[in-house]
Amino acid sequence: MVKPFLALILLAAGGVDAASLSAQLDRNAAALGEPLSLTVQAQGISLDALDVAPLMADFEVFSRTLSRSTDSEALVLTLYPRKAGSLQLPALTLETRSTAAQQITVTDGSDSVPQVTATWVLEPPEPRVGEPARLSLAICDDGGLQWRRPMLPIQSGHTLRALGEEEGPAEHAGEPCTLQRFHWALLPTRAGAASIDLPMLDASRFGQRLRFPGPSITYRATALPAWLPAQVPPVAAQIVAEPLPARWPLGRPLDRRFEVTGGYSADGLKALLALQLLDSPALGLYPPLVEVMENEDMNSPLTRHAVTLFWLPRASGEVIVPTLRLPWYDTERGRLAASVVEGKTLSVFDPRWQRARQVAGALASLVLVVAGVWQLRRMLGWRLARRRGLRAIRTAGDVAALARSVRSFSLGGEDTAASLDDWQRRLRKETGQDAAAAVRQLEQQAYGLVGSDLDALKQAFLRPLSAVRPKRNRGP
Repeated sequence: MVKPFLALILLAAGGVDAASLSAQLDRNAAALGEPLSLTVQAQGISLDALDVAPLMADFEVFSRTLSRSTDSEALVLTLYPRKAGSLQLPALTLETRSTAAQQITVTDGSDSVPQVTATWVLEPPEPRVGEPARLSLAICDDGGLQWRRPMLPIQSGHTLRALGEEEGPAEHAGEPCTLQRFHWALLPTRAGAASIDLPMLDASRFGQRLRFPGPSITYRATALPAWLPAQVPPVAAQIVAEPLPARWPLGRPLDRRFEVTGGYSADGLKALLALQLLDSPALGLYPPLVEVMENEDMNSPLTRHAVTLFWLPRASGEVIVPTLRLPWYDTERGRLAASVVEGKTLSVFDPRWQRARQVAGALASLVLVVAGVWQLRRMLGWRLARRRGLRAIRTAGDVAALARSVRSFSLGGEDTAASLDDWQRRLRKETGQDAAAAVRQLEQQAYGLVGSDLDALKQAFLRPLSAVRPKRNRGP
C-alpha cells in the first residue's frame, strides 16, 4: 500500500512542475499612439481568470484574443501606451505563477507616427449654473491623421451636447500643424468644481489604428442666487416673432409662432409660458408647442427653440393678444431681466357676414359689369350704325339709290323707312335733329324740278348726319 501512495504523490508533483506562465511583448520600443502586442502563454492553467488590471496604470487594454490547444493557452492583448517615457510592463500573476516584468521605451512621435498635442478650451472658463458654455478639444498633428469625435463620459454636475467640428492650419510651439477642433455645449447643473476625463483619442493613418492619451479638464461652476427659479437662465434671450395679422375670423385657430435663442430648455420654456397663459384662457386653450431647432451657428452652445401658441377667438370685436415676457438673469446687474414678445390688438370678425358682404359685392360688381357692357355696346352700336349709313350714302350711284340709303339710315338699326317724311320723324326721335333742307333737295331731284348734281346732294346729307348722336333721355 505504501508504494501506490508514493506514486500518486510523485505524479501530482510532476503535474505541478509542468504548469507554466510567460508573457512576451512584440517589441520593446514604440511611439505614443502605436499598438503593442503582449502574448501571454500558459500551460497547465487556464487564462480565463488572468487579472490584467496592473497593466491599466500605464496602458490601455484595447482588445484581447484567447486561443486554446490541447495542453496550452495563448492570450494576445493589444495595448496602447498612456504616456511617453520609459515604462515598465508589470508582472502578471495567475494562481502561483507570475510573468516577468518588462521594460519598454515609448517616444513622443517617430518617423511613422506624428507627435500629437491635445488641449481643452472652455468659454467662458468659469460658467454659471445654467449658462451654456462651449467646450472645445483642439488636437494638433502634422495633418496625416484622421480623427474620430471622442465620446465623452456621462457624469453628474453637467450635461454635454455635441456641436460641430473644424479643421485648419495652425501653429504649435513655433511649428506649423493641422488643428482639428471638436466642440460641445456644456451646461453646468451644479455649483462647484467638476472634471471631465477624456478617453483615449482614436485616429487612423494609412489604415493603421492609432490611439493617443487624452487630456483631462477641471472647471468651476459659479452658483446663481438661491431665489432664482431653475427655469431662468443667466443668458439674454433673443426672440424673433412672426407678425400677427390685423384681422382674424371668428372660430378659427390662430397660430402664434416665435423663435427663442438663449439658455432655455424645452421644459423650462413650457413652464415659463404656462404661468403667463393662466391669465389668458383663449391662449391657454391648447398647451404651447416647443420644438428644438438647430442653431444657425453650428458651434454655438446656445439653445434655439420654436414656440407655437394656439389661440381660438370665441367672440367678434377688438381682442387683445397679450404681451409675453421671457425672464433671464442679468449677471452684470445682478437682477432679473426679460425679453418681450409684443402683443397686438386684433379685429375678430364673423366670416358669415364677410361672406354675405362678399356675395353682395360680387353681385354689385356683376351688375356694374353688365351695365358697363350694355353701355359699351350701346356706344359702339350707334357709332357703327352711323358709319354704315354714311358709307351707304357716300357710295350711292344715283338719286334713287341715294333715297334708299337715306331712308335706311338709323342709329338704332331700324328698318328702312317707308318715305322720307317717316325717316325725318324717326331721325328727330332718335337724335333730336333733322335734315329737312337735304330732303327737299332730294325730292326736287327725284321729281326733276332741279338739275342733277349727285355729289352736292350727297354732301347735303353727309354734313348734318356725320355729327348726329342718340338723344339723351331726360326725366320729366
